[in-house]
Amino acid sequence: MQKSLLIACAVFCCAGSLHCGPGEDGTADDLCNTLAAPTAVLGQGVGGAFLPYEDNEEVGLAVAPQGGFGVTVIVRTTGLVAGSSDAANVQLNVESGGMLVGEFLQENTALTCRDQEIGGEVRGVVVGFDPEVYPTNDELIALDGQVVTLVVTVTDSDGSSATVRQPLTIRVGG
Repeated sequence: MQKSLLIACAVFCCAGSLHCGPGEDGTADDLCNTLAAPTAVLGQGVGGAFLPYEDNEEVGLAVAPQGGFGVTVIVRTTGLVAGSSDAANVQLNVESGGMLVGEFLQENTALTCRDQEIGGEVRGVVVGFDPEVYPTNDELIALDGQVVTLVVTVTDSDGSSATVRQPLTIRVGG
């Protein structure tokens, strides 16, 4: 009976964290703390799975928690410290026509560990357009069909960082 409960607990715990097995100090989170060169990839969640963005892919706008509107992204990282209690600073910039048209630093953002092969992940961030640059709906509508570049830098608790530049095509309203 106890052995069955132990096996059930192990299966449940591993399924919830998407990885099993301790690191050198006995914690599963060390699986993401690799010596790989830091990298970052932008994508979206589709049916619970991560789908990386392709260059110039069409994306819609969402309300940004920092004000205004922007593009919701998931950031996958490798080579950065990630785990259940690890936080990162995430610099979110938008460039259009070579000019910075939005910037926001999201501090103490959860950088969770997916597993050693996948690395860490930041979910639910919005790379926003500056509401002072785009103060009305007409200015936002004018973005329809425009290619902008999202520039996202994730800096982990050890000070290591990874930056990704992703050109995307904005679609407004449909």
